[in-house]
Amino acid sequence: MNKEPITYENWLDLGKVIIPCYKGIPKVPKYTDENFKIEKDIWKRDYETAEIALRLDDVIDLDIDNNLVKNFLNFYVNVNDCGAIFGRDGNLGSHYLWANKTKIPFKQFSLPDEFEKDYKDFPHGAMICELRTERLRYTIVPGSLHSKSKTNVRWEKYQEIKEYQGNLTLDVGKVALSSALTIIYPGEGKRDEYCTAIAGILLKNSDWTEEQIDLFIARIAEAANDNVKQRSKKGSSTAKTERKFGINKISEITGYSHKSIQSLFNWIGLFQNITAQISNDMIEKIEQYSKDRYYVYLNVPDKEEIKQKRIFIDGKTLMEAHAFYKAAMEQAQAWIPRQKQHEFEKIMMPKFAERKQSEEYVIEAEEEYKFKRILKEYFSAKGIYTDKEQLAIHKLPYFNSKESSIDFDLDNFESYLSKQNINQARSDLVQKIQTVLKAKKKHSTFNKKSLVLWRLEGEKVNDRSIIWEGEAVEIEDQAALTDE
Repeated sequence: MNKEPITYENWLDLGKVIIPCYKGIPKVPKYTDENFKIEKDIWKRDYETAEIALRLDDVIDLDIDNNLVKNFLNFYVNVNDCGAIFGRDGNLGSHYLWANKTKIPFKQFSLPDEFEKDYKDFPHGAMICELRTERLRYTIVPGSLHSKSKTNVRWEKYQEIKEYQGNLTLDVGKVALSSALTIIYPGEGKRDEYCTAIAGILLKNSDWTEEQIDLFIARIAEAANDNVKQRSKKGSSTAKTERKFGINKISEITGYSHKSIQSLFNWIGLFQNITAQISNDMIEKIEQYSKDRYYVYLNVPDKEEIKQKRIFIDGKTLMEAHAFYKAAMEQAQAWIPRQKQHEFEKIMMPKFAERKQSEEYVIEAEEEYKFKRILKEYFSAKGIYTDKEQLAIHKLPYFNSKESSIDFDLDNFESYLSKQNINQARSDLVQKIQTVLKAKKKHSTFNKKSLVLWRLEGEKVNDRSIIWEGEAVEIEDQAALTDE
């Protein structure tokens, strides 16, 4: 075990750069210069009573400013493995030192200014914690009086200053986010929706498991003196719901802006593109209500609440950012931040892939359904006969009892379509007959005459009708007809 450094000699023997301070303010110029150094004899002569400030060239200091952090620290940060922890009377465990070999950047976790009514009574105001590092910064270390409290800064643990195992910025981000969400935790009546919204954000935008989200929210509820049992399964229960609250709901509950709420979740790597996230949060889901027709549900801010509105669009509008934004404004008065087409597609493609069929789905509007109805109308107009002669001579539909199928002549069907002013290119007509009707081309004979026909398989025969595509089609008597 190394001897804990508590004097300027100890720190200089460790090869560290130290700065003499008085009430936390450096007493020397150019202390940020790369080659700055004070030798032992000079320190002893001029600064023996000064506070010792460690310059953070290759060290990172987790500086805890808000005591709420300590409710969450052990859950997310590997503090047990930290070899250098110090604090002072009244604020123990407020500094954790790690070697900064990978050059983790300086990071402050501070609440937005608009949160002032919630943070104004804390000793350090908006500041939750910092990851202090780089040679422009320093921290008052053991062996000194604290610059403000007149209490000794002392070690609580010292073995060595070693490297953190893991992603320190992300882990501290989880702690800071937990603390921030505790600080703005709402009063009774809104707490359940608030926790549901946190769960929704993490489910939609992170790779956290339901169990991790359950624990994350339960710990916040406990720190906020809420009913932990009621909030402990928010990740699991919210995952089962179709509609998941998000940033908009927290904004509605707290009165704070979408941008500020989002900035908190940025601490754990979410929502780096603010414009994209606002759009993603406003566009809730897509439902298909007919062939190439869609409902899009939008979360639209309306005064002090978020209202869900529905617009109806076609596939072309759904795929084009400019057209979609225009439809959202015209139908729902929803101002969605504009994005480039490729950014818009990143949001819409997953929502489209997850679309569901609306309860109001109208199958009659589908092109395939229309084509099937036309064929049935053709059968009704021409009749379906049990005498194959009607097919061979008069080109009329024939019921093949042996195959439980309907055979029909393509030329006669095409002529019928033409009389109904339904024009189809021959190739398109054949393609639809094959893909939509699932008909098969057959070669047959009648009285040694070659026949080319198309055959539809029936499901079953009942008296004088054949069931096809779920509907009964009547079979006519064998009476001969004149050729049309």
